[in-house]
Amino acid sequence: MSSKSKDRAAVLELSEFIKQLDESVRVEAFRFLLPREICEDGEAVVAARQLGGKVEPDRRPVAPQELIRRSAVATFIEKAVVLAYWLEEFQQKATFSSSDLRMAFESAREHSPKNTSDLIAKLEGSGRVMRREKTGGIQQYRLTSSAIHDVQRWLGTEEL
Repeated sequence: MSSKSKDRAAVLELSEFIKQLDESVRVEAFRFLLPREICEDGEAVVAARQLGGKVEPDRRPVAPQELIRRSAVATFIEKAVVLAYWLEEFQQKATFSSSDLRMAFESAREHSPKNTSDLIAKLEGSGRVMRREKTGGIQQYRLTSSAIHDVQRWLGTEEL
């Protein structure tokens, strides 16, 4: 069986599996699973990049604690922005909820906020996050471009 035939078969099998998942996670699941299914000739990496996913073969994923350390932020609000950036950029979440942000704090081994909704409200009031759709009654958020530029500046990776 040729490499392309194997790739097609793997993509079709993956597609059938993903159809069974909840609609809100299908794209993210496909982006996550596709590079792991097909890695022989790099076609999956190209396909994942076309879908907008960040694929970095042979590299360890960036931990949230490492991102906070690299950015050298100190305030609770700045850490929340960095963790939201981690959710969007490194966890491939198109949007995040207040519970996602709380889990990111826990993953980073940082003190999690007592009231994450209040923290989100402060981020929204300062123009760092914006509301997106509700998924199953849970409000979703997304970083604003100014917040993304802040994090990139803190990390020293600001794009020109």
